[in-house]
Amino acid sequence: MQDIETLIGYTFVDKDKLQRALTHPSYSHIHGGENYQKLEFLGDSILDFIIADELGKAYPSFDEGRLTKMRCAIVSATPLAGIVKERGYDKYLKMGFGDLSDNIRSDVFEAICGAIYLDGGIENARKFILKDLQELISVANDNWKKDFKSTLYEKYSGHTIEFKDNGKTGEEHRPIFSVELYIDGNLVASAEGENKKRAQQKCARQVLEKEK
Repeated sequence: MQDIETLIGYTFVDKDKLQRALTHPSYSHIHGGENYQKLEFLGDSILDFIIADELGKAYPSFDEGRLTKMRCAIVSATPLAGIVKERGYDKYLKMGFGDLSDNIRSDVFEAICGAIYLDGGIENARKFILKDLQELISVANDNWKKDFKSTLYEKYSGHTIEFKDNGKTGEEHRPIFSVELYIDGNLVASAEGENKKRAQQKCARQVLEKEK
């Protein structure tokens, strides 16, 4: 526990809250006990609030629509999963079965936010969030404008581009959409997202980044 607390940068008074934040539903289904779902639900709202507050301070002249898009560029599954993977938080996650996806990694980040809030209050949650996401906040004005799907169509003008829906999983209140990308009939990328558009953007980004 001390190792993960060092990574997080916060020492819990109630260690059980941290244990819950690092317990996937598949593990609690097998072994019993609580999992991170309620903490993730709470942490999602806290994260939205903190990032909205910080963006409002950093970009006071921007309107609501622009700030909303900037916030989405920070709190969506892909950037949060990247932080979790980079920091190594996912190494401490207890899972019973299934694959460790970006959506699960982002859930872990939100669950940790919720656990810190309940254990130490909003300012400690803010410190954790800003420690990991400050860099994304500083470049949010550039990142929200990236439309990988449009760039893909421009780059592959004259080719047949097709996005195929590959089903939906996850909880009813938090579905996960799966999409595959085909170029000239060949499968070139697949991705998941909180909506179809996000999954398509992730597919397009994969292809464009492979060619860098």
